[in-house]
Amino acid sequence: MDKAREEVLRLYGNRLRTRVCGICVIDEKILMVRHRGIGVTDTFWCPPGGGIHFSETAHQALVREFLEETGLAVEAGDLMFVSEFMHPPLHAMELFFQVQILGGDIKLGYDPEMVDGTQIITEVELMTFEQIKSYPQNEVHRLFHYCDSLDDIFTLRGYLSSEMTTNA
Repeated sequence: MDKAREEVLRLYGNRLRTRVCGICVIDEKILMVRHRGIGVTDTFWCPPGGGIHFSETAHQALVREFLEETGLAVEAGDLMFVSEFMHPPLHAMELFFQVQILGGDIKLGYDPEMVDGTQIITEVELMTFEQIKSYPQNEVHRLFHYCDSLDDIFTLRGYLSSEMTTNA
């Protein structure tokens, strides 16, 4: 097993995490972060986000995570939906918010919880909805399974469970 995967499992495996994620759209493209060490293909694209620290609000966590992962200063907006991420041994409840960019430039960030040589963030990219949908379903966040267009993301509400189905 590669070191990044081992570190992901050591830090996050076999426990429930609460995460925040932000939907950021620029010029009809969604800001996405590619992770390694997650999933069978070692490629997993999802909107920026991460775990909430003790005594940190969800909005504070989202602002911190965006800066760490993407170099962008953002303001957290409205809660859109909750998604349960379940890829054993990983399990997280994810709160998805709209975000507004306040400043900064998009750059490849980092996950400060990872030790040297195990960084899991490998790319930060603005992607069209079509680019995201061109990946195999196991290489993109499950929220995209519920959508047929960029606009559909902004209609998602409530709790996204694995039992939900789509027309996709």
